[in-house]
Amino acid sequence: MARIKPQLTKINNLDEADLVLKEIGIAERELEAIDAQAHKKIADIKENTAKKGEGLRSRITELASLLGSYAEYNKGELFREKKSVELTFGIFGYRKSTVISVKKATLELLKKLNLNQYIRIKEEPDKEKMSELSDEALCSVEAVRKIKDDFFCEANKEEINKELLKSQV
Repeated sequence: MARIKPQLTKINNLDEADLVLKEIGIAERELEAIDAQAHKKIADIKENTAKKGEGLRSRITELASLLGSYAEYNKGELFREKKSVELTFGIFGYRKSTVISVKKATLELLKKLNLNQYIRIKEEPDKEKMSELSDEALCSVEAVRKIKDDFFCEANKEEINKELLKSQV
């Protein structure tokens, strides 16, 4: 793939600017290809790892279930004074856990019963909506609108691909 690489320390005209955009586009295209290869390799590694570990994960689940059955069957004897048994190679036992399960109506019922302290609310300024306010209104709430010209450059990938295809023929 032949590519034009302007060795510039500054851009003197629009033709040179166009060449710089072309080089940016080619570099972005190459980066996308590199990233795509990496993502494929990562996906393959994850898939292979999952396959390799499948037997071990299933064996761990099986052994934990076996240990759980033993603990449940001997609960009265093993956990009379303590909630866990510590052995040479590890520990097993019971932990108290609490889960609150709610239904769709729970939030409305909490509001209706005035139990607002049990409702989580995250308050924050809605900057997108605030953009509708006038500058004076923004000032009154100690906010300010900042307008700036951010530079951008965007390579025309379609034209770059056409150019690359021409050079390959």
